[in-house]
Amino acid sequence: MKRISLAIMLTLWAAALAGCGGGNTSSTSSSSGGGGSTACPAGSGSSGGGASVSVGSKGFAEEQLLASMTVQVLNKHGFSASHSLEAKDTAIGNALSSGQIDMLWQYTGTELSVYLKLTNFPRDLHQAFEFVKKQDEPRGLCWTSEAPLNDTNGLAIKASDKGTYGSTLSDFGNYLASHPNTKICIMSEFRTRPDGLPGLEQTYNQSYANASYTDLSGTAEKNIANGDCAAGEVFTTDSPIAANNLYVLQDNKNLFPPDNVGLVVRSEVLKAHPAIAALMAPVAAKLTSAEITKLNKAVEIDNQKLDDVARTWLQQNGFL
Repeated sequence: MKRISLAIMLTLWAAALAGCGGGNTSSTSSSSGGGGSTACPAGSGSSGGGASVSVGSKGFAEEQLLASMTVQVLNKHGFSASHSLEAKDTAIGNALSSGQIDMLWQYTGTELSVYLKLTNFPRDLHQAFEFVKKQDEPRGLCWTSEAPLNDTNGLAIKASDKGTYGSTLSDFGNYLASHPNTKICIMSEFRTRPDGLPGLEQTYNQSYANASYTDLSGTAEKNIANGDCAAGEVFTTDSPIAANNLYVLQDNKNLFPPDNVGLVVRSEVLKAHPAIAALMAPVAAKLTSAEITKLNKAVEIDNQKLDDVARTWLQQNGFL
């Protein structure tokens, strides 16, 4: 599911490729205080002691699920937590910075690109998380609870076709080398995006240039499931992936921009209540792309109540 507008992403990633190997000219040293005053503590403790805290989110199922999980876990452990605000980027990030809310689940690529205006940052998920964590700490924002889920661009196939096409973009490139004209469904911008077809050719295999591409107005889940194309462009945690029994080919060379999530907490709140990070870190650790895709499907496709979906998952995993 795309979290940053396409126009923004095109501009940012074109600049990233042009500036590859050079330093970043954007300033990220502005601070709401000195380094010592905004330092982020490690998570510790297990009780909120009745403290009231507010959670914000963006207005789509994935973010709402993460917010609901946070409220339910914190309330179980002595906090008085509420999901108090939903808004789009950049309004939701500004609400966090201004103190209107205390915490928010944010995506690394969104924070680095949209809020910090950076173009040169790591593609590896953990490295991207550590990088944004260091960038935001002087701003009084503490990244905690790193999750392995990655909500970015990708190519998917039918799950039943893994034996034919392989499990990675490298495997699929090797398949295309001996099977030119294999049909791939994409949105038109994928033809020219730095992390689209040009990137696949440069990073993986020139054979991607020999496939037969069909342009779509949206993502390709239904087209793949119907057999219209062997593979297609998707956003990696969208519910139609699970609904159509698809498999996202692993980006084993980190072509696509990272967009994994963490719980961002205002530093003064985390200093007062380090249990927030201690309680939410094990929850986040279990939130893989496959897990959150199933939960998104339960809400968006199966029409289950969002809080019930979050509660059931937390109970099944021993957090409630």
